[in-house]
Amino acid sequence: MSWLQPSRSARRWCGLLLCGAFTASAQPRPPVTFNKAFEGASLGKIEKLDDATFRLHVEGQYDERGRNRQTTWFYFRMDHVAGRELTLTFTDWVGEYNDRPGACPMGPTLRPVFSYDGETWQHTDAVAWDDVKKESTLKFKPGRDTVWLAHIPPYPHARLLKLLGEVETSPHARVEVIGKTALGRDLHLVTVTDFTRPDAAKQVVWLQARQHAWEAGTSHVMEGALRFVTSDEPVACALRERVVFKFTPMMDPDGCALGKVRFNAHGWDVNRHWDEVDLRDPRWLRLMPEIWYVKQAILVAHAEKPIALMVNMHNTETAEYLDTMVDDEPGQARLQRLFAKLVADTSFDPSRKLGIVLTPTNTTNVLWKERRVPVALMEQRVGPSAKLGRLPTVADRLAFGRQLITRMAEAALAPP
Repeated sequence: MSWLQPSRSARRWCGLLLCGAFTASAQPRPPVTFNKAFEGASLGKIEKLDDATFRLHVEGQYDERGRNRQTTWFYFRMDHVAGRELTLTFTDWVGEYNDRPGACPMGPTLRPVFSYDGETWQHTDAVAWDDVKKESTLKFKPGRDTVWLAHIPPYPHARLLKLLGEVETSPHARVEVIGKTALGRDLHLVTVTDFTRPDAAKQVVWLQARQHAWEAGTSHVMEGALRFVTSDEPVACALRERVVFKFTPMMDPDGCALGKVRFNAHGWDVNRHWDEVDLRDPRWLRLMPEIWYVKQAILVAHAEKPIALMVNMHNTETAEYLDTMVDDEPGQARLQRLFAKLVADTSFDPSRKLGIVLTPTNTTNVLWKERRVPVALMEQRVGPSAKLGRLPTVADRLAFGRQLITRMAEAALAPP
């Protein structure tokens, strides 16, 4: 049996190979690294407590006065994490809202999302919430070496530009640049209709998204709406014959690209100050070009052909509702029809009845008082939906976009 024994030379090489394998396996793993050098990313101070335990401070954003710190956004990448038992404690949530300190956008029902490719997102498992410290702790064991984490599924500016490039190939769509942001990015207006038919007998509906950069859910809804109305589906074709669809798809592309929360590059809230922005005053064009250009586009279009219905979309933590300043009977009846259709036919899960706000406001809704543009503000929660029985997903938002724009058209076309 001696022929089965390896030679001295073979034994020496086996020893070298085994030694090499042992040396390689003994190499320490690279440390966990954090990365926010990409579009839309945001993260504040990182405290390393041990190799897999970190305290992560939410970066936040202040308004033009250094007030109203908003904390509703984080988005970052981690590398060298496969199989590690990570403990991530998110802190520094407490900020200020409408000049009232103490606002905290995080709570026990909210969970972040993660992705292994930066494109497909799912919610993490349960997060422990400390209501005294106002901190959320996630215990997470990634299945791959690179993982992205975010407050809610991101929708970066680059994705909108890609979508608009696809939409622009449709014979039923026109994509225009109506102005520039504070940092020089394009502001877009998309018009979709059957251009072979005159517009005289058509109704005009307008959908608007992303006045606040963190509210990425509104962009997913917008994408669902745009893909549907430019499609060859029979319902979409029929609606284009009777409706002119207008879309302002991203009002703060600077904030979306730079990972900001609520304010433009000069610190101004793009869903406030609509009552102040005077199109004759160049000061407002300099400070808030996003409002200036979009307000101009809305008022010009409304003067040419009255807008029948406009919805300005937002996200919030746990509430869901539709509010308006429309105070005449026909306008309220139209909005009540829309509200009822959304409740009956879609995932819209309102936490209260249609709100008729008669007190002064400075949001986009003020266009009703200024020029009789029938605007409603829609909030959709990012927390659990009783109607869905879970946290809303990207697929839910995309599907709702189709449902929302269809119900808006139906409400506008219904006889008074």
